[in-house]
Amino acid sequence: MVRSCVSGLQASLVLLALLCLSPARSQAQSSNAVDRLLSADELRRAKGEPRTYFYGKEFRYTIETESRTEHGGATFFSGHLDIAANGVRTLAIGKPSPDRSYIPVRLMHYQKNQGEPHIDDDPLLTYFEGTNGRASQSFLRKLLYDFEGRKAVTSHGNQSVGYKLPAFVYDPLVSLLVNDLSAIIGGEPPEEFEFVPMGDKLQTEWFEHKADPKAIRMSSTDPDDPFYSVCTSEPEYLPLEVLGRPRDGPLQIDVSELMTFDGFRYPKKATYREVTPDGTFGYICSVELLDIREIDVDHFEWIPAWPAGTEWMRKKDRKRFHVPYSDVQLAMIQQHGLANARADAPSPESPKFFYLNAGLVVVILGLVAYRFWPRSN
Repeated sequence: MVRSCVSGLQASLVLLALLCLSPARSQAQSSNAVDRLLSADELRRAKGEPRTYFYGKEFRYTIETESRTEHGGATFFSGHLDIAANGVRTLAIGKPSPDRSYIPVRLMHYQKNQGEPHIDDDPLLTYFEGTNGRASQSFLRKLLYDFEGRKAVTSHGNQSVGYKLPAFVYDPLVSLLVNDLSAIIGGEPPEEFEFVPMGDKLQTEWFEHKADPKAIRMSSTDPDDPFYSVCTSEPEYLPLEVLGRPRDGPLQIDVSELMTFDGFRYPKKATYREVTPDGTFGYICSVELLDIREIDVDHFEWIPAWPAGTEWMRKKDRKRFHVPYSDVQLAMIQQHGLANARADAPSPESPKFFYLNAGLVVVILGLVAYRFWPRSN
């Protein structure tokens, strides 16, 4: 199970949804609507339906992660730092369908090929998660470029019934785009609750942000409360900056640039921070969105084939399966491992040391012989 890195983060995200986020409309609103500044309560009331404009799209982006742990604990990113925390990702999100319990999703993570002996792909697929709306699979590659020895090393995978995509939940781009995960992961929507007006406890103002000159800033009117949030104007209301209260982490979001695709804006450059107040546990991710494309959700490969050399488990009955390397791949891996082992083996002594040692042995033997050689009176 993936440990939540900050107690109270879920509460922070719910608060963020209540305070700053709003559903995207099916089509962009007229510019006249943007000219009216919503009050804090109006902005909070605008939570409504989840955003849906990213359905049927695939995003390609870079991710760089700084991970922090304490007492042996690990976030998702710190547990897979070399494989799934830095590199290039593609994130595909499908659409609702009556024959699925949740929306299909696929996340693929790539990094530079540092010399895998059996595959020339560069960038190299090192992690993936995928669900077709009924079953889920995840894959974690075992890197072989620094492997030593004769035995083949296998990558690992799991197949689950239902939804189980830990990296998707913790992905910073997902956190910036999706304001209601329940619609995607098949969870129950939040129960209805009574709206409590904040009145003059919160205020809104136009804010000329570096990513959106017509952004909206919401903040507390209490001078001792540091909370504030900045979101884009209509129709997306994307978070641009969030500073949570110190007891909650704080959760911090900083979007420095937006990208427009098909009439809607997306975070192009952003930093997403989830770290405990003492700074010892959590992670800081920076993302840069490279491009967006439409996908055919009905013919998309939501669950890729297992790469060769993968040992995977079907969790419903814990049965294990193995996808073997080809004979050629296995020979290349073994030769590479033996070459690494020989390179790290102690080098033999040079001839001059051999002759020096031999000379010392001769001298020692000569002294022993002289000591015990019979002498005449």
